[in-house]
Amino acid sequence: MFIYRLLTQNGDFVVKIAIILAFVVAALAAIVIHEYSHGFVAKLNGDYTAKNAGRLTLNPVAHFDLIGVLMMLLVGFGWAKPVPVNPSNFTNYRRGMITVSVAGVSANLIMAGIGMLLLFLLAPLLYVASANAFVLFVQYFVLTLLEVGVVINFSLALFNILPIYPLDGYNLIATLFPRAEGYRRFMVRYGIFVLLGIILIGNVASAFGAWYLDIFGMFSSVVNSLVDIVYRAGLRVFLGV
Repeated sequence: MFIYRLLTQNGDFVVKIAIILAFVVAALAAIVIHEYSHGFVAKLNGDYTAKNAGRLTLNPVAHFDLIGVLMMLLVGFGWAKPVPVNPSNFTNYRRGMITVSVAGVSANLIMAGIGMLLLFLLAPLLYVASANAFVLFVQYFVLTLLEVGVVINFSLALFNILPIYPLDGYNLIATLFPRAEGYRRFMVRYGIFVLLGIILIGNVASAFGAWYLDIFGMFSSVVNSLVDIVYRAGLRVFLGV
């Protein structure tokens, strides 16, 4: 389990707590912003379903899903309750479906970009670990919040843009290609199994060293490398390290 492995590893307990809290905050923020964006853009298109259901809010409690939160704490990836949307209320169906479909992904990409900018600017303040326990806690919390936040937001964007039902990517493709009835029927019936298969194959392949079959693992590795480059760039620019 994610939390258990972290707590049982060697290292400063203050640092571990800071990392755990930062991870939870970053994950919740990414998921809540994603769902809120769907509801907000739906409202702009004339659908007030999310607002009337009390879901047009950044309060995590309104989007709480027990299984999703438990998965986030145990394995490092989770989800929130999908925001209800009624496309029949859109003033323009096609435009509404397209903009609502890409809203969550766009929000996550924007958050990832902001996180990288802050990581670059704050790098010199997070570089040297303080001897003061409280300052050390804040340093590791902020550093982890920014680093993990970038990875989670990019990963959430990639995950949701896949053209597999019930993800955002499916809604986008189904809207752009309305005559692809065979694709839509197949995805509605088997999409969840396709998605679970991709995740399962990736995890098993990664465990046996076939990293090239782990789509999300490879993507996370690339993003982690990008985060490291941004952080080091900030150190070079401001500290000459």
